[in-house]
Amino acid sequence: MNPSRAKSWLLAALLMVGGLVANRAGADGLDGRFYVRSGDLELKDGVYHLNAHLELPVGEAVRRGLADGVPLVVELDIDIERVHQWVPNSRVAELTQRYRLQYNAVSARYILRNDNSGQQESLGTLDAALELLSDVRGLPVLDKSLVTEEKRYEASVRAKIDYGSVPSSLRVLMFWVSDWHRESAWYTWIFRP
Repeated sequence: MNPSRAKSWLLAALLMVGGLVANRAGADGLDGRFYVRSGDLELKDGVYHLNAHLELPVGEAVRRGLADGVPLVVELDIDIERVHQWVPNSRVAELTQRYRLQYNAVSARYILRNDNSGQQESLGTLDAALELLSDVRGLPVLDKSLVTEEKRYEASVRAKIDYGSVPSSLRVLMFWVSDWHRESAWYTWIFRP
């Protein structure tokens, strides 16, 4: 077989394998709809805390992957703006909070880590870990001194999810696969201090 024909066969084989991997990844990616179900700000000790509930698209493939040590990362983007009537809104605060869920085979427990603070929880079951990850409570986001009473503010939160780390040998073949990374729409509400 001549070299150019061999290269063509090799390229065709790689594309076929890439298609199979992509189909498998799509089937085993993040199943279901991913969104922020609810959000609110609660004032405690002079600081507004975020409470939010996420709908996580965790199917059987993701559960198996987590049990095998593949990490699940969730980022929350929080944005708070002062609402103006005649001019564009002005940003008061924005922050990103990052959580990482991973199984520890040595302790046989799921570790949920807040990458921003370093705080972590050790949970005995995956369902307990996913419940805690999807239910954000008491996350400090805004000092009361940054907002003015009787003014309107708009708070928004969105979530991003990243499941697993694809081996570098497959990244070239899977560059078009988006099921491993998702971003929710913004969940927005008005609040008054």
